[in-house]
Amino acid sequence: MRHYKLGLRLWIALSSVVGFFGGWALLAHSPKPVPAVPQPAQVELAPLPTLAPIPSLNDRTNGFQQLPDLPPVSMNSHRLRTGGS
Repeated sequence: MRHYKLGLRLWIALSSVVGFFGGWALLAHSPKPVPAVPQPAQVELAPLPTLAPIPSLNDRTNGFQQLPDLPPVSMNSHRLRTGGS
């Protein structure tokens, strides 16, 4: 069993190193990107419309509905218990 584990670890290490260098070689010899060619005259685009300013979060009169206050939660309520092991 000991020789099997050692052989398996060596096989994994060797295949990892070979795979790393093989992938590195494939990427190194892959075709390079084509150099950029000058584009024809650019088309003038219309300016983008501007947005209204964002309202402040401190302003309470911005039309948001206020949520009602929640009743206080009693921490003395009965706990749910399961019959786990």
